[in-house]
Amino acid sequence: MSEFIPSAAANPSPQISPAEQDARSGSGLAIAAFVTSLALFLLFLGIFSFIGAILGHVSLSKLRKTGSTQNRGLAVAGVIIGWVATAISWIFLIGFFALIAGAISATDTSWWDDLMNELDQNYNSY
Repeated sequence: MSEFIPSAAANPSPQISPAEQDARSGSGLAIAAFVTSLALFLLFLGIFSFIGAILGHVSLSKLRKTGSTQNRGLAVAGVIIGWVATAISWIFLIGFFALIAGAISATDTSWWDDLMNELDQNYNSY
């Protein structure tokens, strides 16, 4: 029965050097950075795309440390898409809040003053 079960000596697993392992993980992070930046840009209008940019920075660091250029372009694209999408979305968000604040301040608030005066009169009459 044991002749049908492969042993570890018959199928040795290839040894990967730490540098090659870092290069592979950096390459995987590069793909993750690009996909994350793009997906968060499309799904959340870029507000959280900085996550993909951070993954891209980590990937570029690992790739630079190992000297690998595999998927470096995806890491750079993830960084650029992530930071640009984040900046544009926050600029639009701040502009939207400024627009709302301007619209609120431009409206006639006399109805609020009338309501408060009426409440004060009714409260003081008891």
